Amino acid sequence: MLNRSQLEEFLERMFEEKRVELPEDIEIDDVVEAFCQCLDDDLSEWLKVKFFDFFLLTSGESTIDWDWIRQSISSL
Repeated sequence: MLNRSQLEEFLERMFEEKRVELPEDIEIDDVVEAFCQCLDDDLSEWLKVKFFDFFLLTSGESTIDWDWIRQSISSL
């Protein structure tokens, strides 16, 4: 879950840096919520990709190399 107050601060900084002004009929809270939805969608897809990468799987595989996982854990 994204921190909406941090995201709002980020967007406000970016708008200021890029000299972007919100139209009067658009509230920053609505922009933050819409941007969060966009990020959540992307994050979900990114997590799926990273899951398969980390567990060394292709989308059709179901076998995980647990020895490789153990090595990854032990190197922390």
